[in-house]
Amino acid sequence: MELDVRPNLPAIFLHCVHEHERERFLGARKGRRWEWISSREALAAVREIAAGLIARGLEPGDRVGLISENRPEWILADMGIQFARGVNVPVYPTLPANQAEYILKDCGARFVFVSNPDQAAKVASVRESLPDLEQVFTFDEEGSGAIHVSVLREEGRQALIANEGLVDARLVDLDPGDLATIIYTSGTTGTPKGVMLTHRNFCSNVGACAHLFRFETGDRALSFLPLSHVLERMVNYVYIQVGLSVGYVSRLERVADALGEVKPQVFVTVPRLLERIASVVREQVEEQKGMKRTLGRKMLEWALAAADDIVAGRKPRGLAALRLKMADRAILSRVRARLGGQLKFMISGGAALPADVARFFWAAGLPVYEGYGMTESSPVISVNYPGRVKLGTVGPPIVGVEVRISDEGEILARGPNVMRGYWNRPRETDETLFGGWLHTGDLGYLDPDGFLAITGRKKDIIVLSTGKNVSPVAIEQEIEKSPYVLRAVAVGDERPHIGLLIVPNVERLVEWARDRHLPVDDIPALLERAEVRRLYEGEISRHQANLAVFEKARRFEFLLEDFSEENGLLTPTQKVRRAEVLRRFGDVVEKMYS
Repeated sequence: MELDVRPNLPAIFLHCVHEHERERFLGARKGRRWEWISSREALAAVREIAAGLIARGLEPGDRVGLISENRPEWILADMGIQFARGVNVPVYPTLPANQAEYILKDCGARFVFVSNPDQAAKVASVRESLPDLEQVFTFDEEGSGAIHVSVLREEGRQALIANEGLVDARLVDLDPGDLATIIYTSGTTGTPKGVMLTHRNFCSNVGACAHLFRFETGDRALSFLPLSHVLERMVNYVYIQVGLSVGYVSRLERVADALGEVKPQVFVTVPRLLERIASVVREQVEEQKGMKRTLGRKMLEWALAAADDIVAGRKPRGLAALRLKMADRAILSRVRARLGGQLKFMISGGAALPADVARFFWAAGLPVYEGYGMTESSPVISVNYPGRVKLGTVGPPIVGVEVRISDEGEILARGPNVMRGYWNRPRETDETLFGGWLHTGDLGYLDPDGFLAITGRKKDIIVLSTGKNVSPVAIEQEIEKSPYVLRAVAVGDERPHIGLLIVPNVERLVEWARDRHLPVDDIPALLERAEVRRLYEGEISRHQANLAVFEKARRFEFLLEDFSEENGLLTPTQKVRRAEVLRRFGDVVEKMYS
């Protein structure tokens, strides 16, 4: 079967409406019930938003910010921007005002869509420093200078009455190489970089991924990872192209209920959610007494033992089949029910998926396909897919994408999905795109069967188990502003949240302690005192106030040894040797997360 690669994002949307028209297209829970809009209603909304933006003077290539949780309006606004040939600049709704300000100012956004009064107030608080911003549109109540999106739609409706071909004329000259979005991602310096992705970038990835997985008309998807993240956004374009109904969840704590209400056939997740589900099952087994606990442990062992056969497409036989059936009846069937009861498969990305967690879900009859990519590649570079699965790898490169490994072991990629470059950052663009390849900064290898395995990262980016990418430098710079902190090192790779290793400024701490008549002759003992822990908790909280929620450290531990070239913890240019710090103080990190 040939790839179905559409020329641009509006073409994907129009194909959806004309070829897969359906009453339940995009939905979200409102109060106690789910409300859905049809594909025809969605197209009308998109055309009105586009016409409204054009009527307000939006020119092709103008940037439009979008700050919202997952909801149907996110997709409608996104497509309205695309139909007007604007450039969508998504901003995580959890970012504090100063970080949202940086993004909107750097890209020169003329308009901004926000979800609610809180987001509108966030933009209003920094509006004086946004000279290019003309108007804010809100999906919910008006306020803080934002007008309701219905006003924009009405302006668009009137513009279309006056000129029915207004939007169609704008689309005539839309080229696959035109810019579709700028997605800001934190670099090693902590300064966000705007990744420029074109319509061709997205559409090539959509066509390749839609080709690999089996979707059926009438299937439902659940969308709960942030649409501001490139993976969830691209996969939503896949859902639209192949004709799925999509239910949106605005907050992760509502996912459990939504699974039972929407009963999806597919969703994309990060490893953390799957790890938590598997962990809860194990905890429930351990809560049993005597023989029940012993049998529960055995059944989990039997399930994992059968997983490799299942992954390889072989049915367990004999005693293995009997044991799996017992485990399924007692444990695994409940997992399927918890995930809605109709799930066909899941896709995992954003961080490494532990092989045993993957085996658990495969044994439960819930295939989970792990992939790899980055914002700069729109995002998928490789992925496991039906018929081609190898646990512990991130699958073979997708159709149209080439991967090779440099002499230093770095993963290089090229294909139609690779970004145009970084917005207004030619030097960083040249550093990342040279020799005809995208230099990912990740280390890995291709096995004899063509599967890609990740072994590490060259770049100093922490990837939480939630899939969030976090710049440690930005966090450390804030924490080190405290007079009581000599050095801070952020950790948390493949952990649920950020932690800090802190070298205290002993001189300042001793002064503080003496003022409070605390003993200072034993520094390790002083650091263990509750008063000192509370001091540092307060300092950390104060100095990370402007960080995003996912960037904020929740735990910390002290290190008594400062870093130097002599002890091997600093480079000659005074950069922290992070790998060596983690190796030497691995036990401290484990204590922090235990």
